[in-house]
Amino acid sequence: MSQSRLLKRLASWQQAKLVNANPLNVQELILVDVECLLNSQQGNVLIDEEMGLNDLQSNFNSHSVPDLETLATQITAQIARYEPRLINPHLTLDEDNRSLSSFSWRMTCKTDSNLDVIALINVNADGRVSIKSAI
Repeated sequence: MSQSRLLKRLASWQQAKLVNANPLNVQELILVDVECLLNSQQGNVLIDEEMGLNDLQSNFNSHSVPDLETLATQITAQIARYEPRLINPHLTLDEDNRSLSSFSWRMTCKTDSNLDVIALINVNADGRVSIKSAI
């Protein structure tokens, strides 16, 4: 249960829906938090100006080729800095899910309790980031 954020634990205790945490739930909870982090626009988070990503929609609106390597570096840096439960996140471009309207990466890392996390990170043309577990 220590893998859940404090406010989420308090909310579950308050609602009397406290259940034992299994590894799959922990991984999914972490991925939900990472998705919220990556959907935050940089400069709009009150606790830290650096938290979140730049406007992702501009990658689809410009006529130039988007720099996917720089974007992957930014995503990795955000996860490494703001999600301490994930250790050594690594992104690789997912060639299987290539399209003109979205970018996809495969993230591999471990949790601080040594559980494997494999997820697909997808950035849509509207700038929205979605994350799905690939386990």
